[in-house]
Amino acid sequence: MIYLDNAATSWPKPESVYQTMDNFLRTKGGNPGRGSHSMAVAAREVVEETRMLVAKLINVLETNRVIFTLNCTDSLNLGLKGLLRPGDHVITSSIEHNSVVRPLRKLERQGVKVTRLPPSAKTGVVSAQDIESAIERDTKLVVVTHAS
Repeated sequence: MIYLDNAATSWPKPESVYQTMDNFLRTKGGNPGRGSHSMAVAAREVVEETRMLVAKLINVLETNRVIFTLNCTDSLNLGLKGLLRPGDHVITSSIEHNSVVRPLRKLERQGVKVTRLPPSAKTGVVSAQDIESAIERDTKLVVVTHAS
């Protein structure tokens, strides 16, 4: 089998992922933050431990600043729509995923200025110099994919 849907998920998972998920669902499958029974408490502890590990990984001192969302699209919408206001400027590339393009188009109609930078024809990469050159006084955000 050739599996090409890695944008949404990956398959197959490493065996350790299947084992961990199976164990979690059998022993801690409660809803974290929604109950005080032992499985909900155990699930909350896993979430909090994960939050701490992510904070450590990205060097965030306050673990409550690490949030988990449904997926990348949800995260991007939360960031874009939560941060940008009419009059703000955002820099992006012309090759972004729909999860960036569509919200930015809507925000653009609401008064957010968007600069779309093309990638190099040779490398397929948007240069840091091009991004730096596009920064304006009212630039609030730079949104570019790391890899695709």
